[in-house]
Amino acid sequence: MRTRRLSTMPFFIIGILFLILFGTIAWGVFFESGWVTSFDLSWIERIQGSVSEGKTSFIMKITELGNMKLVIVLTIIIAIVLFFKRKYAEGLWFGGTILFCAAIGGKILKKVFDRDRPAFLQLIEKTNESFPSGHATATTIFYGLIGLVLVLAATEVWKKFVVGFITLAWIGFILITRIYLGVHFPTDVIGGFLYGIAAILLSMGVYLVVQEPLRNLLRKFKLNDQSETFERSRG
Repeated sequence: MRTRRLSTMPFFIIGILFLILFGTIAWGVFFESGWVTSFDLSWIERIQGSVSEGKTSFIMKITELGNMKLVIVLTIIIAIVLFFKRKYAEGLWFGGTILFCAAIGGKILKKVFDRDRPAFLQLIEKTNESFPSGHATATTIFYGLIGLVLVLAATEVWKKFVVGFITLAWIGFILITRIYLGVHFPTDVIGGFLYGIAAILLSMGVYLVVQEPLRNLLRKFKLNDQSETFERSRG
């Protein structure tokens, strides 16, 4: 994982903007605003308007690729691989982002909002809190982190565009499956997406700030970190 001459400010600024957008959606959901209800009903009708047995069977399999449990398992595997390669700082950053932002942060938000699931056509059964979508949060942060690193590491503009497009298309598809299956309102998945993007960008900004102190700390524990750390420019 490598890129060069990154400034922290764009990550913090854009991350905060996405956090504000999440807050706007969350405010409407918490106070059950009319625009939230209208928006949700409109898009549920559109997305669930063409339900079929074959499509449902396919989507039920694909949607599990955004399952929080699977994401945690994949994160552990990636962290172990990074540690094996002595990329301790990157492993801690990647694993810590998933743990604190996706798993813990997402769960806390669900408890705070305690929103009921849609009472419409549910093609699979889910009973826990609805907002923000755990699938949307986990999918956005996990695949978004990988996509962001690849975009930053790419040297050609067209490669950055292709990787960014594929990443967003994949995340968007997983999000739509949750609405199709009737287990989330559209604002649930949008909220999870906005929160996830904010978490990714803010996490990257924090990592750029603490990368050198972290590497110095690792040296005190006799861990020769070989992370190809992101170089940070001033600003």
